[in-house]
Amino acid sequence: MAAQARRVTGRYREPIAYVLVGAWNTLFGYAVFALLYYLLHAHVHVDVILVISYVLSIANAYVGYRFIVFRSTGSMKRELPRFTSVYLVTLAANLVVLPVALRLLPWNAYVVQGLFTFVIVVLSYFGHKHFSFRGGGSRG
Repeated sequence: MAAQARRVTGRYREPIAYVLVGAWNTLFGYAVFALLYYLLHAHVHVDVILVISYVLSIANAYVGYRFIVFRSTGSMKRELPRFTSVYLVTLAANLVVLPVALRLLPWNAYVVQGLFTFVIVVLSYFGHKHFSFRGGGSRG
């Protein structure tokens, strides 16, 4: 039974690690957004808060995905811009969706951003797997 569990875990190590690291990144990113929104929304536009939270979240996510999930040994000079570009695409979408959703839906920024965060997690996995860390080597 234990050997079979190790085979399954080994076979699906990357997606399992992605979900776990992604859960941390989601919690971290959402917490940063929520904290910044709470502290700054009366003085700073929500788009500025969103951009600041993305910058902090991207740095946190890169470390986890590079070293834990994809175990990349590739060049950071090549990977980091690719990694960032995946999140810039999601940021651009988020900059459109968040203000529109806040105007059209009866939910507050915390709920809207929380829901959109799950969309970002799913889409970014494929972007990172097939673009950010593609050809970056792997440590066993």
